[in-house]
Amino acid sequence: MWWLKSISRDNRHGYRHDNNVDHSSTIANDLDSLSFDAANRTLTVTGLTQDGTPLLNTYQFVSDGQQTITASDGTIYQAYVNGYTTFTAQNDALGRHATAFVASREGVQAGVVMTGGQFNKFFGGTFYERTGTYTAPVAPQDRFDVTYHGTYAAGLNFPGPDTNLKDTTGLDPDVDVPVQTAYVRGLMFVNVDLNDLSVEGEIYNRTGVLMNNVGDPDDVPGFLGLPDIVLVEGVLTDTGTFQGNLEVDGLVGQDVGDFAGVIGGTQGESMAGGTTLQEFDDNLQNEIEYGVFVLDLCQPGDTSAICTNALP
Repeated sequence: MWWLKSISRDNRHGYRHDNNVDHSSTIANDLDSLSFDAANRTLTVTGLTQDGTPLLNTYQFVSDGQQTITASDGTIYQAYVNGYTTFTAQNDALGRHATAFVASREGVQAGVVMTGGQFNKFFGGTFYERTGTYTAPVAPQDRFDVTYHGTYAAGLNFPGPDTNLKDTTGLDPDVDVPVQTAYVRGLMFVNVDLNDLSVEGEIYNRTGVLMNNVGDPDDVPGFLGLPDIVLVEGVLTDTGTFQGNLEVDGLVGQDVGDFAGVIGGTQGESMAGGTTLQEFDDNLQNEIEYGVFVLDLCQPGDTSAICTNALP
């Protein structure tokens, strides 16, 4: 049996999709902002509930991209997410554990932060920003559309494998101790039509990394394939921001969340944004996901399968 006990979200931010809602505030949820310095591997997070004593909290660097970890039962696996730097925070052994995935490109940065569940709640959200003014990407000759591609990272409101929780000793077994959050990794591409200013795309090859079966050591991972998610009804503004709705691929018209983001860089070569999803998999219960994407524009010479197919 998978440990499929989900943790509900902070009640201050109830989910309800509304076309009149600013999706960027929806995906931010409990998070105010983050500041990521890729060169020095530092991250500060502002506003996330119960991630530490100060309002502005400095997180600890864990890994650039995926990291090979050996669990206590001898399982060797790749933890975390390619393309993102992982940070964590936990002030003491009874305080919540938070995990962050962040990335930056020319002119943009974005990240997602989520605490593990404790006391029936979890806290999380995404943040993205652009430096400089918006410059639209240039489409290939005789075309009006461009494609961005890369990897996707998210937090998921289920217990994840223990990789760096602080040890507890001598506690009553009924004490509600912290857990690490499960997370999601996948691939992503986004098509932008510069003529009609529409945005759409797909998050695919999605895998959840969770704590394994009940009774196993807490550091043993389990892997769960998750449905592909499509970005629909996205609208690009003349300032380079965009937002839209999320659906499970193949389930037309069944809204499961929101996405929002921004195009940046001196030639529109970067895209950053975030997602929020809920109740997207029939094999789970009360699942909620906050995700982040930091993507690159497909340009001549790119050899990825997405780009070789997207470019003329």
